[in-house]
Amino acid sequence: MSYNDCQSFTDEKIWELFLTGDTAAFEQLMKRYYQTLYNYGSRFTKDHELVKDHIQELFLTLWKNRAGIQSTLSVKHYLLKSLRRRICRTLQHAKHIFSIDENHFDAGFNMVLPVDANLVLQEKLTEVSFKVRSVLEKLSKRQQEIIYLRFYMDADIRQIAEIMDISHQSVYNLLHESMKRFKNLSNADYFSISLCLAFLPGLALLQEILKK
Repeated sequence: MSYNDCQSFTDEKIWELFLTGDTAAFEQLMKRYYQTLYNYGSRFTKDHELVKDHIQELFLTLWKNRAGIQSTLSVKHYLLKSLRRRICRTLQHAKHIFSIDENHFDAGFNMVLPVDANLVLQEKLTEVSFKVRSVLEKLSKRQQEIIYLRFYMDADIRQIAEIMDISHQSVYNLLHESMKRFKNLSNADYFSISLCLAFLPGLALLQEILKK
């Protein structure tokens, strides 16, 4: 099967073909998720070469051990969990730390202004971006990671718990506490924060939460 044939396949189909040793499917898997993995890994460390190395090692290991790998409900979240484990292990060893809570994680907040936005809207979007980032920076590293996985990676409570290797209840509690802080932000007299959030990649889903 050719690489082009695989481009239209679902993740599940690509994964199934990869497990059978299909090189085109494996190539498509790497191309489809390299940037996503890099973006996630870069939240843990500013050593971008380390992140790239771990991604490469991850895919090499997957190919080598494909015969023993089983199907998965979410290819993306399986890869995120695998990369996270590798990076955290390296950081813990390098820094002599024992808790993943001590690892650096920056959820970030990257805003892309709409091309046709007028000056007033641009100013308000910039203001909201600054204020939302200020809330994110006050969250614990775990809370930041949960926000990132939920609203950037579209992971649900169960998937976040699996990726971070914590209980479902812990994810729920940490997410609930984080949302309370964003709720306080939305109650402030800022210009149509719900409208602004619609232009913010990754955090657009917060729009519905902030309405409640």
